[in-house]
Amino acid sequence: MGNTIKFYVASCVTDGGVYRCELDGNGNIETKKVISAPSPMWIEPAEDESLWVLMRAPFEDSPNSGVAKFSLTNGERIGDILSTEGEVACHLAVDGDDLYAANYISGSVWSSDGKLVTHSGKGINPVRQTSPHVHSVFFSPDKKYILSCDLGIDKIFVYDRNLNFVSSADTPAGAGARHLAFSKDGDFVYVINEMGGSISIFSYARGLLDCVNTVSVLPSNFSGVGSGAAIKLSKDGARLYVTERSTQSIITLAVKDDNLEILALTDCNGKEPRDFTLLADDRFAVCTNQFDNTIALFCISPEGIPIFLNKIELDAPLCAIENRNCKEKLR
Repeated sequence: MGNTIKFYVASCVTDGGVYRCELDGNGNIETKKVISAPSPMWIEPAEDESLWVLMRAPFEDSPNSGVAKFSLTNGERIGDILSTEGEVACHLAVDGDDLYAANYISGSVWSSDGKLVTHSGKGINPVRQTSPHVHSVFFSPDKKYILSCDLGIDKIFVYDRNLNFVSSADTPAGAGARHLAFSKDGDFVYVINEMGGSISIFSYARGLLDCVNTVSVLPSNFSGVGSGAAIKLSKDGARLYVTERSTQSIITLAVKDDNLEILALTDCNGKEPRDFTLLADDRFAVCTNQFDNTIALFCISPEGIPIFLNKIELDAPLCAIENRNCKEKLR
């Protein structure tokens, strides 16, 4: 396998934190807890040897979520915990010291300069869409805009960096927009719908979205309800990978601008495949299987298909990142 591959995983339990995982040339994974933090929901690289950690509820006297920077050298927190001013923040976007968080229960988008935008409305699903549920925040490729997926009201919002409204666009009713990925040229946005078992495709230009297609990612004989989670684009822009929890699968799709073609459904080798992360220039990938407390490791074939190698145990793994800027070593 060549050089050692290093990645980090958030373990979302009360006494959890961030684990460093190191994959050696024989396919073995060594893990070590490097940051202690209560119920981390998302992690993002910071400068040098540190990570931003988004925590579900780190405050004893408040239900609000919080985000803080932690050193990977000694595990200590750097600075204060910043409240996201909302409950169950589940996703984070970072550019330098500018932070944006998605508050799922509160249905709001927060920025580290103190701004908060709360959505309103509801969707057609009487259980999951009684109010807004912001599930993610992403930068546009030029970093001028913030895009936010709202599962509760089937919308994608676009804001400027001061959280001023720019535009919005609808996903199919009841689909539940969750996460997104931009095409390599930035002209299209692909949105994984949590409840629709589908990907909605939008053309994109200067903060404006237009829905041009929605493609099912479920097998033709599937009769249940979809449960999409992660969506990631390959480095060359030719493949999309999504995790689908109702079928316990990783789905590989060929990217054709405003259309997608399913190439393969791969067993996630676990339960509740929440995140899928490409590693080492797309030579490998990991899938965080939240409900059976495992991380599954895959190599990526020349055709771009994940091939299962092995898996390790880790409590409630939610997301994984590769941090190539970090130079700290396993101790």
